[in-house]
Amino acid sequence: MKYYIFLVFVVLLAGFLRIYRLDSFPVGFHIDEASLGYNGYSMLKTGKDEHGNRFPLYIDMFGDNRPSGYHYLTIIPIAFFGLNEFATRLPGAVFGTLTVVAFYFFVLSLFKDKKLAIFCSLLIAISPWHVVSSRASAESIVALFFILTGVGIIVRSLNTKDSRLLPYGFVSLVISFFFYHSPRIFVPLLLISMFSLIWKSNKTYSKEFKRTGLLYGIAVFFVSFLLIFVVKGGTGRFNQVNIFGSPETRLVMEEQLRDDGSRSVPLLVARVFHNKIINYPLTFITNYFDYFTGKYLFMSGGRPIWYKVPNIGLLLLSELPFILIGFVYLFTQRTSLVFLPILWLFIAPLVASITSDDIPNVQRSIVMFPMLEILAGYGVVKLVTLLLKKKWNFAVLLIIFVFTLNVVYFLHQYFVHASSHETIYRFNGFKEMVLSVKDVYDQYDHIIVTKTSGGMYPHILFFISYDPFTYQKEGSPKDKDFGGFGKFIFAKEFCPSINGSDRFPKTWRILYVDSGPCVIPATQIQKKIYREDGTLAFVIVYP
Repeated sequence: MKYYIFLVFVVLLAGFLRIYRLDSFPVGFHIDEASLGYNGYSMLKTGKDEHGNRFPLYIDMFGDNRPSGYHYLTIIPIAFFGLNEFATRLPGAVFGTLTVVAFYFFVLSLFKDKKLAIFCSLLIAISPWHVVSSRASAESIVALFFILTGVGIIVRSLNTKDSRLLPYGFVSLVISFFFYHSPRIFVPLLLISMFSLIWKSNKTYSKEFKRTGLLYGIAVFFVSFLLIFVVKGGTGRFNQVNIFGSPETRLVMEEQLRDDGSRSVPLLVARVFHNKIINYPLTFITNYFDYFTGKYLFMSGGRPIWYKVPNIGLLLLSELPFILIGFVYLFTQRTSLVFLPILWLFIAPLVASITSDDIPNVQRSIVMFPMLEILAGYGVVKLVTLLLKKKWNFAVLLIIFVFTLNVVYFLHQYFVHASSHETIYRFNGFKEMVLSVKDVYDQYDHIIVTKTSGGMYPHILFFISYDPFTYQKEGSPKDKDFGGFGKFIFAKEFCPSINGSDRFPKTWRILYVDSGPCVIPATQIQKKIYREDGTLAFVIVYP
């Protein structure tokens, strides 16, 4: 009973760290979040996404065809709280909190150790990678919840030899496919690895159990195949970021060939050493090992940049020695399933490593971090147990103090310093700009907005709660220069108020939104919109 009391405390702590001032932190509102929220709002009002697709499996923003699971989760919060940052971020925060519970039962099923399960759930509750992602509308957080839940149920089924649990575990794994791309490859790889561990174990299962497991395993593979290769849009994001079609990968190979040519190396010889067969695997291996560097894990984190907290890694630095201790202890275990976290850890970055954009990428590799928390938790429990036996209580208190200090430092960096760190990547100033324009919207015939500050239209749709019925009739302007909706026209110029175009409407009642660096004559009436770090984001120019 006492362990469940501890679990309740850990869940409450996790909930507080994820929901406290959720509307304000992270500072800024990323374009992906704006798209998630507005499409949820659109489906709430019309049953269709912004493009007019009824209850879609994918929602396209800029050719990425994002799985629509998170969009659906925003519908209920938006219905209750309105279209705002809090409602959009709430599903991630809730599922991030629930992941603590799922992780507890996952560890308990695997190790049958309540003390270890409690400590591992505490680590995931306070770890930077999970707190930051849970607060930032990350679809991968929801997918991770369903993966941990599904595997936990399957492990329990294997331990109890109860085939009735298997369907629930496999269904949970399939649900993760509808929130993020990576699980569609990672989960089948993980299942193959799990079955290989079971095959090597001495446990025997009934024919019914094996048949049920095989049937549902095949079903998972089938659904994954359908979503990737059959359903329209399944390969959209992969086509954008894979190393095989990446201009960067080709550029490296071309530079190598030019370098050989400048040294009079025959082209045939150069082609032997610099070709796709060699360069693609080298790129993959380089990417893979980037996910295990100390810089990525403990010092500065990874990409995208808007997830970074200054001087903070993805894991607490205080976890490092315990991860090493836990790895050594766990590696010596003879039970096959207990070895699963190590196998899982090495499989996890495989999918992320075949991408070239934003490497190393936190969201694509997020499935690896719970296993690192298990290693850290295992190391702490083993060491603390040993210290208590020797009655070295002071050493135990020192461990608690170091962890507490590390967590407090992380929270200080996140809530105080992150707000002014890399603000341009957090879309700071966009909300203030849109709300300023909204206040005078009825006074102008047209509002011409620069597109050079990033994808503009999702923020405008979101912060003015633009009517979805009207927007769907007007069509999407995101790929069109001088396109728009309502009174908005999007211009490719940095400073449309200065560098006008013949395609601008011929009327004097035009409001301009210029990029921050534009120098507007002092005689012009203008409003400057600043980011948190003091840099200029936009200049609104009134006629």
